[in-house]
Amino acid sequence: MSEENIQFSLSVDDVKWAIAVSQTSVEKWSEHKGHYNNRINSHLKGKLGEIAVEKYLLGKKFKLDSHFRFSEREHLCDIVIKVRKYTKVYRLEIKTWSAGYWQELGRCIAVDQYPSLKKKADLIIWCVVNSANVDELLKKPESILVSLVGWSKIDDITNASIKETGTGEMRKVKNYQLAEKDIHSILMFTDEGLIA
Repeated sequence: MSEENIQFSLSVDDVKWAIAVSQTSVEKWSEHKGHYNNRINSHLKGKLGEIAVEKYLLGKKFKLDSHFRFSEREHLCDIVIKVRKYTKVYRLEIKTWSAGYWQELGRCIAVDQYPSLKKKADLIIWCVVNSANVDELLKKPESILVSLVGWSKIDDITNASIKETGTGEMRKVKNYQLAEKDIHSILMFTDEGLIA
Protein backbone atom coordinates (compact mmCIF):
# COMPACT_ATOMS: atom_id res chain seq x y z
CA MET A 1 0.00 0.00 0.00
CA SER A 2 1.05 3.57 -0.63
CA GLU A 3 2.51 5.72 2.15
CA GLU A 4 -0.17 8.31 1.26
CA ASN A 5 -3.12 6.35 2.62
CA ILE A 6 -5.26 7.71 5.45
CA GLN A 7 -6.37 5.54 8.35
CA PHE A 8 -9.64 5.81 10.26
CA SER A 9 -10.46 4.08 13.50
CA LEU A 10 -14.03 2.81 13.50
CA SER A 11 -15.74 2.45 16.87
CA VAL A 12 -17.34 -0.70 18.25
CA ASP A 13 -20.73 0.89 17.50
CA ASP A 14 -19.67 1.46 13.87
CA VAL A 15 -18.66 -2.20 13.62
CA LYS A 16 -21.90 -3.42 15.23
CA TRP A 17 -23.95 -1.33 12.78
CA ALA A 18 -21.92 -2.72 9.86
CA ILE A 19 -22.49 -6.29 11.07
CA ALA A 20 -26.27 -5.80 11.40
CA VAL A 21 -26.58 -4.22 7.95
CA SER A 22 -24.33 -6.90 6.41
CA GLN A 23 -26.50 -9.68 7.81
CA THR A 24 -29.55 -8.02 6.26
CA SER A 25 -27.76 -7.76 2.89
CA VAL A 26 -26.78 -11.44 2.93
CA GLU A 27 -30.41 -12.40 3.52
CA LYS A 28 -31.66 -10.00 0.83
CA TRP A 29 -29.26 -11.31 -1.81
CA SER A 30 -29.40 -15.01 -0.86
CA GLU A 31 -31.57 -15.85 -3.88
CA HIS A 32 -29.58 -13.78 -6.41
CA LYS A 33 -26.43 -14.75 -8.25
CA GLY A 34 -23.84 -11.95 -8.17
CA HIS A 35 -20.37 -11.14 -9.45
CA TYR A 36 -18.86 -12.33 -6.18
CA ASN A 37 -19.98 -14.71 -3.44
CA ASN A 38 -22.77 -13.42 -1.16
CA ARG A 39 -20.92 -13.77 2.16
CA ILE A 40 -21.18 -11.84 5.42
CA ASN A 41 -17.41 -11.29 5.40
CA SER A 42 -17.57 -9.49 2.04
CA HIS A 43 -20.56 -7.35 2.99
CA LEU A 44 -18.95 -6.45 6.32
CA LYS A 45 -15.69 -5.32 4.72
CA GLY A 46 -17.71 -3.23 2.27
CA LYS A 47 -19.68 -1.50 5.03
CA LEU A 48 -16.53 -0.80 7.06
CA GLY A 49 -14.93 0.86 4.04
CA GLU A 50 -18.06 2.93 3.37
CA ILE A 51 -18.17 4.17 6.97
CA ALA A 52 -14.48 5.14 6.86
CA VAL A 53 -14.89 7.07 3.60
CA GLU A 54 -17.97 8.83 4.96
CA LYS A 55 -16.04 9.88 8.10
CA TYR A 56 -13.16 11.15 5.99
CA LEU A 57 -15.37 13.20 3.68
CA LEU A 58 -17.47 14.65 6.51
CA GLY A 59 -14.22 15.64 8.22
CA LYS A 60 -13.29 17.52 5.05
CA LYS A 61 -16.67 19.33 5.28
CA PHE A 62 -18.13 17.81 2.14
CA LYS A 63 -21.91 17.66 1.79
CA LEU A 64 -22.92 14.03 1.27
CA ASP A 65 -25.75 11.70 0.42
CA SER A 66 -24.68 8.44 2.09
CA HIS A 67 -26.81 5.98 0.12
CA PHE A 68 -25.06 2.99 1.72
CA ARG A 69 -26.93 3.74 4.96
CA PHE A 70 -30.30 2.91 3.36
CA SER A 71 -31.05 -0.64 2.20
CA GLU A 72 -33.62 0.60 -0.34
CA ARG A 73 -30.81 2.53 -2.11
CA GLU A 74 -28.52 -0.46 -2.77
CA HIS A 75 -28.96 0.05 -6.53
CA LEU A 76 -27.36 3.52 -6.25
CA CYS A 77 -23.70 4.42 -5.72
CA ASP A 78 -22.47 4.28 -2.12
CA ILE A 79 -21.93 8.01 -1.52
CA VAL A 80 -22.60 11.21 -3.46
CA ILE A 81 -20.38 14.24 -2.81
CA LYS A 82 -22.02 17.60 -3.52
CA VAL A 83 -19.59 20.45 -4.24
CA ARG A 84 -19.65 24.06 -5.39
CA LYS A 85 -23.04 24.81 -3.85
CA TYR A 86 -24.50 21.59 -5.28
CA THR A 87 -23.62 22.50 -8.90
CA LYS A 88 -21.30 19.48 -9.17
CA VAL A 89 -21.61 15.96 -7.79
CA TYR A 90 -19.22 13.02 -7.60
CA ARG A 91 -20.82 9.58 -7.34
CA LEU A 92 -18.56 7.25 -5.36
CA GLU A 93 -18.38 3.49 -5.21
CA ILE A 94 -16.32 2.14 -2.30
CA LYS A 95 -14.35 -1.09 -2.74
CA THR A 96 -12.73 -2.69 0.31
CA TRP A 97 -10.37 -5.62 0.93
CA SER A 98 -8.74 -7.26 3.93
CA ALA A 99 -5.08 -6.30 4.29
CA GLY A 100 -3.98 -9.87 3.53
CA TYR A 101 -5.70 -9.86 0.12
CA TRP A 102 -4.84 -6.32 -1.04
CA GLN A 103 -1.70 -7.20 -3.02
CA GLU A 104 -3.08 -10.22 -4.84
CA LEU A 105 -6.80 -9.45 -5.14
CA GLY A 106 -7.13 -5.73 -4.44
CA ARG A 107 -8.12 -3.03 -6.97
CA CYS A 108 -10.41 -5.42 -8.86
CA ILE A 109 -13.70 -4.79 -10.63
CA ALA A 110 -15.53 -7.75 -12.16
CA VAL A 111 -15.69 -7.42 -15.95
CA ASP A 112 -19.42 -8.26 -15.84
CA GLN A 113 -19.99 -5.65 -13.12
CA TYR A 114 -18.30 -2.78 -14.95
CA PRO A 115 -21.23 -1.69 -17.21
CA SER A 116 -23.64 -1.26 -14.27
CA LEU A 117 -20.92 0.39 -12.19
CA LYS A 118 -20.22 2.90 -14.96
CA LYS A 119 -23.90 3.91 -14.98
CA LYS A 120 -24.02 4.69 -11.26
CA ALA A 121 -20.53 5.94 -10.29
CA ASP A 122 -17.88 8.43 -11.39
CA LEU A 123 -15.11 7.42 -8.99
CA ILE A 124 -14.01 4.40 -7.00
CA ILE A 125 -12.44 4.75 -3.57
CA TRP A 126 -10.15 1.85 -2.63
CA CYS A 127 -9.98 0.80 1.04
CA VAL A 128 -8.26 -1.84 3.15
CA VAL A 129 -9.49 -3.22 6.47
CA ASN A 130 -6.44 -3.55 8.70
CA SER A 131 -7.38 -6.75 10.45
CA ALA A 132 -5.88 -10.20 10.28
CA ASN A 133 -9.32 -11.79 10.47
CA VAL A 134 -12.51 -9.88 9.68
CA ASP A 135 -14.53 -12.98 10.63
CA GLU A 136 -13.45 -12.46 14.25
CA LEU A 137 -15.36 -9.17 14.30
CA LEU A 138 -18.59 -11.13 13.84
CA LYS A 139 -17.90 -13.02 17.07
CA LYS A 140 -16.49 -10.11 19.04
CA PRO A 141 -17.06 -6.62 17.60
CA GLU A 142 -14.19 -4.25 18.40
CA SER A 143 -12.79 -1.02 17.02
CA ILE A 144 -10.88 -1.46 13.79
CA LEU A 145 -8.62 0.56 11.49
CA VAL A 146 -9.57 1.10 7.84
CA SER A 147 -7.10 2.61 5.36
CA LEU A 148 -8.28 4.80 2.50
CA VAL A 149 -5.67 3.82 -0.05
CA GLY A 150 -6.63 5.89 -3.10
CA TRP A 151 -9.14 6.47 -5.86
CA SER A 152 -9.69 5.91 -9.58
CA LYS A 153 -11.95 7.40 -12.20
CA ILE A 154 -14.47 4.88 -13.42
CA ASP A 155 -13.02 5.16 -16.95
CA ASP A 156 -9.56 4.17 -15.61
CA ILE A 157 -10.88 0.67 -14.98
CA THR A 158 -10.94 -0.41 -18.63
CA ASN A 159 -7.25 0.49 -18.97
CA ALA A 160 -6.42 -2.20 -16.42
CA SER A 161 -5.40 -5.76 -17.20
CA ILE A 162 -8.10 -8.42 -17.23
CA LYS A 163 -7.24 -11.36 -14.97
CA GLU A 164 -8.91 -14.45 -13.56
CA THR A 165 -8.51 -13.76 -9.85
CA GLY A 166 -9.12 -15.91 -6.81
CA THR A 167 -6.87 -17.87 -4.48
CA GLY A 168 -7.11 -21.42 -3.17
CA GLU A 169 -10.70 -22.68 -3.23
CA MET A 170 -12.13 -19.28 -4.20
CA ARG A 171 -14.35 -19.13 -7.27
CA LYS A 172 -12.30 -17.53 -10.05
CA VAL A 173 -13.68 -14.19 -11.28
CA LYS A 174 -12.77 -12.37 -14.48
CA ASN A 175 -11.67 -8.94 -13.20
CA TYR A 176 -10.12 -5.71 -14.33
CA GLN A 177 -7.26 -5.26 -11.86
CA LEU A 178 -5.53 -1.91 -11.58
CA ALA A 179 -1.87 -1.79 -10.64
CA GLU A 180 -1.31 -0.09 -7.31
CA LYS A 181 0.81 2.58 -9.01
CA ASP A 182 -2.16 3.52 -11.21
CA ILE A 183 -4.49 4.63 -8.41
CA HIS A 184 -4.56 8.29 -7.32
CA SER A 185 -3.66 9.49 -3.84
CA ILE A 186 -6.58 9.93 -1.45
CA LEU A 187 -4.93 13.20 -0.47
CA MET A 188 -6.21 14.69 -3.74
CA PHE A 189 -9.63 15.14 -2.12
CA THR A 190 -9.73 18.75 -0.89
CA ASP A 191 -12.17 21.17 0.69
CA GLU A 192 -12.47 22.89 -2.71
CA GLY A 193 -13.78 19.75 -4.33
CA LEU A 194 -12.02 16.85 -5.95
CA ILE A 195 -8.85 17.71 -7.86
CA ALA A 196 -8.72 15.28 -10.77
